Parts: sequence; structure tokens; C-alpha cells
Amino acid sequence: MNEFFVTVIMAYLYSIFLLNLRMKIEVKQIRILKVILLALTVLSIITFIQAIETSKGLLLTIEIVALIMLSVFVTMTYINEIKTFFGKLNIGKKSNSPSLINNELAIALIQSVDFLSKRKIGALITVERNISLTNIIDKALSLNADVSKELLTSIFMPSTPLHDGAVIIRDNKILCAKAYYPSSERHDLPMNYGTRHRAALGISEQSDAFTIVVSEETGRVSITVDGKMEYNLTKEALNLYLENILKIN
Repeated sequence: MNEFFVTVIMAYLYSIFLLNLRMKIEVKQIRILKVILLALTVLSIITFIQAIETSKGLLLTIEIVALIMLSVFVTMTYINEIKTFFGKLNIGKKSNSPSLINNELAIALIQSVDFLSKRKIGALITVERNISLTNIIDKALSLNADVSKELLTSIFMPSTPLHDGAVIIRDNKILCAKAYYPSSERHDLPMNYGTRHRAALGISEQSDAFTIVVSEETGRVSITVDGKMEYNLTKEALNLYLENILKIN
């Protein structure tokens, strides 16, 4: 067995390990592990180029197929980074521009967040902007209902089956509930950032979505956009964000 197949097999096994790890837990060392996979992939390509001179017929075909399959595994492993890259290039935008966010939606959001915050009911509310969240919406529970304070607050009541996860709003409609986001892999986050805060940061790192977080422990309200979080906002500050980011008319 030549050096090419040894490195490819090592990269295969390593990528499968990383994919299984990503599905189960988020670890601080995940980026280091991904760098090692990338190094193995580069080594595989180098050994492949070297092997081309001596490989013939069936062996060369097998090597090409192995390299293609390795590319698929690496793409699956780095899918979050790839989405983020293309998102920043504004590739994958929705084909139709969304209608301007109206005052009724802003009022419903403000009233809902105020209600949930005062009662320390955890919530995660995302408003889709230019980059489509269809891949997440398709895996969540479809609602397609008008936004209202009554519906939003009832969704996040701890006694309801929908309270876990996020709701996603598009064009003034609640498209889904129980949406789950990839957690941010940043290492510099404060200890008081819980699962919701890390999920909100995760979706803001991979899209231009605007997300409101209500802490279950403190009732504090935060927002995430463009990979940044504003923590513990007042009602007035949240209103300003809605005006500036969602362009209320």
C-alpha cells in the first residue's frame, strides 16, 4: 500500500471521528482537530500528485475516486465554515427581497420580549434578513402563522412542547418553532452565556439574521447580529435595534 492510500485512510477515519464528535458535543479543541484534518488532506493531495507518475489504469482510477470521496468528507466536516464564508460574500441570498419590517411586528416583538423577560421565561427569536435560513427551517416544526404577542409568548411557555429551540420569522410570519442552531465555537465567551446565547451567536456567525435572546435565569434581554452580542439590553435599546437593523417603516 503506497503513501497516498495510507494518508487517505488516515484522513477518512479522522473526518468520520470529527463528524461524530460534532454531532454529540462542542469542544474547545475542535478547531485544532479540524486543522489536523486539513493537514492530512493536503498531505493526501501531495502524495497523490507524486503517485500519478507511477500509477496506471485501474490504480489511478481508484486513487482519483478516493481523493474525490475524501473531498466530500472534508466538505461535510467544514460545512459550517463554508456556509459562513459564502454568507459573508452574500452568496445564497433569498431571491426575493423581504418586505420592510412594519411597526406591528416591532410592537409584537417588544411586547413579547417584555412579557417573557419580566417572568424569566427563556426565549430565542430570530428574524431572517437577506441570507436564507431555509436549511434550518426545513428541519424545524412548521407554523407559518402571523406574528402576535399571544402566539410568541405561548410558544415559549415552559409547559408547552414548543418552548425548546428558536422561532424564525420571515416577512412578518412565524415560519417555524423548535429550530436548533449550531453553537458558537468561540473560546472567549463569558461564563454567564448559556446555551441560548451561544446558539444565537452561532446563527449570527453563519448568517445576517437578527436574534433576540431572553435569559431563563435572569430575564435579561440580549441580541446577536453579525457575530456580535449586545448583552442585557433595556426595552428602549431593543427598540432602537429594531428600528436600525430591521428598518421599520
